[in-house]
Amino acid sequence: MSDFETKTEPIGRRRILGAGIATLGAGLLTRSRAGELTTGATGSDAPRPAQDAEANSAEATSHNASRDRQAVLAAGMTEAEADCWAATADAAAKFFALPELHPMDRQEVATAIHVLQNKLLGRPVYRVYRETAKRLHEEAGG
Repeated sequence: MSDFETKTEPIGRRRILGAGIATLGAGLLTRSRAGELTTGATGSDAPRPAQDAEANSAEATSHNASRDRQAVLAAGMTEAEADCWAATADAAAKFFALPELHPMDRQEVATAIHVLQNKLLGRPVYRVYRETAKRLHEEAGG
């Protein structure tokens, strides 16, 4: 049994995806409230919160990013993977703050971000799978 398996209960891909999606949603919601992400209105018509409201929300956004990082690390991501996760969320927030140029941009970028997130979320499970497969191969005398 691997060190990872003995210290935690088994983690499946669906459980990791569910936790990651919930965490990302909370992160984007906080970023939205901080003025980094807008919803509803698009382009130059999109409302932007006052700068003082953004300053007041910056601490909440930072706190949520810290919780988000703790969640993905607890799910089995490495520090480097958690950095990539945070960079992906930051890139999404910055993109969605841009004026809309094409009606499909938001949907296409959301899909691309989800592809990256799914690849990151799958890495901890794949590491356990590879370790288990190697151990089983060795136990079988291979």
